[in-house]
Amino acid sequence: MGGIFTVFIAILLVAWMVDSIKSGNKFRDCCKKIEVGMSIDEVLEIMGKPSFVKQHQDGSYEAVYEKSEWKGFFRGGTATRRMEIVFSTEDIVISVGRNDDCFRSGW
Repeated sequence: MGGIFTVFIAILLVAWMVDSIKSGNKFRDCCKKIEVGMSIDEVLEIMGKPSFVKQHQDGSYEAVYEKSEWKGFFRGGTATRRMEIVFSTEDIVISVGRNDDCFRSGW
């Protein structure tokens, strides 16, 4: 009985790791597509709903996307991918900022 339980736990762990890799790579691939000049509709189609939005005093606003992944003790713990997209008052991308983790592979 213990052997079957161990195998079951191992299968669940591998499935979780594969899902995490796919998710991280999807975020990375989407980050690469965002460019200055895109409309908000184009960004939302690629990235989906942002983690949060910050309003600026000049009327522009910033959509922030974050994704955290547990990499394991030997790979630095939790890695957070972060991208900040600044939109003009006309809803056009005027600036894109990405942290270094945005372009790393999912695993």
